[in-house]
Amino acid sequence: MRRGTAPGLLREAARDVFAERGYRATTREIAERAGVSPDLLFRYFDSKERLFFDAVATPMLDAVDGLHQRWLLDPEFKTMDLEQVVSRFVTGFYGFMSENRSIARAMVHLFNEGSTEGGELELLRERISGTLQSMTAPVDAYLEAQGVPPSSPGLPLRIVLLLVGVVANFLPNTYAVDSEVPPQPAIIDELARFIYHGLRGT
Repeated sequence: MRRGTAPGLLREAARDVFAERGYRATTREIAERAGVSPDLLFRYFDSKERLFFDAVATPMLDAVDGLHQRWLLDPEFKTMDLEQVVSRFVTGFYGFMSENRSIARAMVHLFNEGSTEGGELELLRERISGTLQSMTAPVDAYLEAQGVPPSSPGLPLRIVLLLVGVVANFLPNTYAVDSEVPPQPAIIDELARFIYHGLRGT
């Protein structure tokens, strides 16, 4: 093993093991998957909680926030209509989620497991809420300007994020074989149209 590669190997192994076994996965299992000693895991990550957040939660929340920041800085954003904005958002987030399925599945495990002994679920909920909080007002204001006032602050944003994440991760499993799964551009186009018409109520 090259010097300095252990943290990356541990994050990758943690994503896979948490995706397979949920938060009940042990640090020993993660270290074995990464091909390193458990002691090395604790040298780089103080705890299983820290490893979970570094490997799973932070990359996903950074991706959501990154999409938001890019759109805010994009001079074309102010001239886009709702359909274009939805299409751009779906394309970006779908791409991230389909390339990082283990992250989404690890989070699904934690949500399904409910409260953990160390309060990891509660901390995750706080982190998600904090990330979405900065997006809520601008997204709601944009929707209102487009004639789509939200019924509850941040609700459309949360529904869209969940819908895109679920489709990106689980749609292929609804087909008998992989060869029947439509190509990604076709899925994104259909999903964006579905969200757009849902927001417009048409």
